[in-house]
Amino acid sequence: MTIAPEQLDQKRTELILQQLEQLPTLPTIAMQLLEVTGNDQSSARDVVKLIESDMALTTRILQLVHRPDMKVRGEVNSVEQAVVLLGFAAVRSTVLAVSVFETFGTGPARRFGHFARDDFWKHSIAVACCAELLAEQLSTVFGKDSGVDPSQAFVAGLLHDLGKVALDACLPKSFDRVVEAVEMLRGNIADIERKVIGLDHMVVGKRLAERWQLPAVLRDAIWLHGQLPQALPATVKNPRLVNLITLADQLVRGQHIGYSGNYTYTVSRQSLLDAVGLTDEYVKEALLKLVGRIEPRAASLGLNRASSNELYQQALTRANKELGRVSEQLVSKNRRLAIRAKFFDALSGFQAELRPDAPPQVVLQAVGQTAVGVLGVKSVCAFSLPPGQAFAEALLFDDQGTVFANTLIDCSNHPNKPEGGDGPVLACGDEMEWIVSAVSPRLEHDQRYWICLEADGQCIGGIVWGAPSGEAQRLSSQAQELVAIAGGWSLALRTAQIREEARTLSEQLAEANRQLHNAQNEILRSKMLISIGEMAAGAAHEMNNPLAIISGRSQLLASSLQDEKLKGSARQIYEQTHRLSDLITELMHYAKPVPAQPVSNDFADLIDRALDEARQQADVADRNIELTLADVPPVNVDGQQVGSALAEIIANAIHATDPAKGQIEIHAAFDPYSARVAVTVTDNGYGMDERTLKQAFDPFFSNLKAGRRRGMGLAKAMRWVESSGGSIRLESQPEQGTRVIILLPAATPERVETPVPQRKAAT
Repeated sequence: MTIAPEQLDQKRTELILQQLEQLPTLPTIAMQLLEVTGNDQSSARDVVKLIESDMALTTRILQLVHRPDMKVRGEVNSVEQAVVLLGFAAVRSTVLAVSVFETFGTGPARRFGHFARDDFWKHSIAVACCAELLAEQLSTVFGKDSGVDPSQAFVAGLLHDLGKVALDACLPKSFDRVVEAVEMLRGNIADIERKVIGLDHMVVGKRLAERWQLPAVLRDAIWLHGQLPQALPATVKNPRLVNLITLADQLVRGQHIGYSGNYTYTVSRQSLLDAVGLTDEYVKEALLKLVGRIEPRAASLGLNRASSNELYQQALTRANKELGRVSEQLVSKNRRLAIRAKFFDALSGFQAELRPDAPPQVVLQAVGQTAVGVLGVKSVCAFSLPPGQAFAEALLFDDQGTVFANTLIDCSNHPNKPEGGDGPVLACGDEMEWIVSAVSPRLEHDQRYWICLEADGQCIGGIVWGAPSGEAQRLSSQAQELVAIAGGWSLALRTAQIREEARTLSEQLAEANRQLHNAQNEILRSKMLISIGEMAAGAAHEMNNPLAIISGRSQLLASSLQDEKLKGSARQIYEQTHRLSDLITELMHYAKPVPAQPVSNDFADLIDRALDEARQQADVADRNIELTLADVPPVNVDGQQVGSALAEIIANAIHATDPAKGQIEIHAAFDPYSARVAVTVTDNGYGMDERTLKQAFDPFFSNLKAGRRRGMGLAKAMRWVESSGGSIRLESQPEQGTRVIILLPAATPERVETPVPQRKAAT
């Protein structure tokens, strides 16, 4: 059974989270103290007993109370005094901070590791101190209503990136790749974590906080820091604390203290200041105190056992030891730097070329232009292959980055993933024959190489070029840079493909909605016709017999009466019964018309018969009727029905125009692409308003005075035309006349290549 990619990703995430169970738990004394200090029924004596049972913890608490910022006068020599002075919140925060640091600490240095825990903890302690200072500023603004305890803010700041050190402990190699990638791309480490590992350090930190049973406010700060204030879930216990940690993290990163791995600022400082309730003046005041706060706090917690001067001396010693090696490798490093600079400039130029809404072809053009430069070749082919598409779009570039050819290539049988090879540069094998055979004559040399652009494990495009044997070895020293720039190409190309897919999907959705609307209208119309048919059938059944009796009796009455006036009334009864009977018959023919029998009809004869029939229905008077027929083929319709429909339409145009100034134009032409004959009947009559235009094809609707017409003309015309596979639509404006467009299926759809002769007639 094949496992779906999303199921595989979910399973991988679960396995990673299960590894958190292998991490150490908090010391027992810390867990007990968290429980006791969080219980309103606990006494200070209970807390003192627990602290005194751990010598290291006792020392840290006594060191904490003697910090300069605590402003405690005299000596405090007992834990009981320290607990009273500090309060439960400060004691709990201190215990938690010390316990977490001792659980992970700086860790053993890895020879090839990119993640330095020393620098990580420097950043964490700086964020903790900054959060504490901001919380103190809040107290000056809001007093006890600030909602953020400084000691709690300190611990939240210290632990906000707990997930990073947890990932380093659980997945050192994968996390090392994350750190290396983010240092190159200078983005957000969380984005790289999700791409490389499958989840970010915020989720890992949240899960570890839940396992350690940390307070909900600390768990929320670990999980949700970095979010927009308005995006925080409603279930967050203390949103102000979360926003304060986000602000403190941004401020410390701006001061370049320690290592964070995040080089982006997705949340504006002003929005955070508004959410927290501080101004820039308070922030500046806190930053002035930050450096002086870090060293004593770090020393009291055992997070920094060396002074600033000692750290400087250690760095200087290491620098002197490295000086010889750096001198020996200077030439190679400079060469390497030049290569990286070239790739960095290429990637920067590539990104600068693209608009945020660039379509795939524009992205592909930027990819090809960049590839020519970084590969150092005279011609390349860049192709785009969205997943599920049967054709690839390929562009060929010369050494100046100019497109000299583009083509679509059938790739229905290509594999989704590249095969064979180590590194980004691969030799083209059989799996690439589909594109090599199409572009190979336009590339140099005999050998073909390519770089695959991937997204979610699928090939979404690539770069193909020609070179002598050994091309992969020539570019092996640039493999890392090629992987990075290929990743940038892949990201930009896939983003453009997804955007194009979304655009196409939205257009298809709009078309589907349009078709659905038309289908709904057609269903309503069909239901109306069924109702009319049932009504007409019922009316015919119930009314024909009484009408026959009335008709017969009126005839007898008319023949027996001597008074001419009474005899005329009897004849009028007879005529109206026949009119009503005709109306029922007409309604039956509309609701259940005789099935059309389309045959080939000469259109000129059809329109001539329709004109004659229209003249019988309406007085032409002095109206001018102009007929223009292009060289149209015969139409495949029911001649009787469509002829009557055309007659109804022409008669309507006659009725709608002035008897003396009326102008009616009838034009017919053939569209070879749709194999339709288009007939337009245009008049300069009084036109229709929007309401009339919408109801023009409804049975019994007429905008003429009552008794003039029954309103079945256009309704019957539509039924007859549609029965033969045609269609009718109207265009009209009040006082600007009306145009009726009739499309009829042609019997001979061959395209007309010769000039179109014209036939004109005027009446």
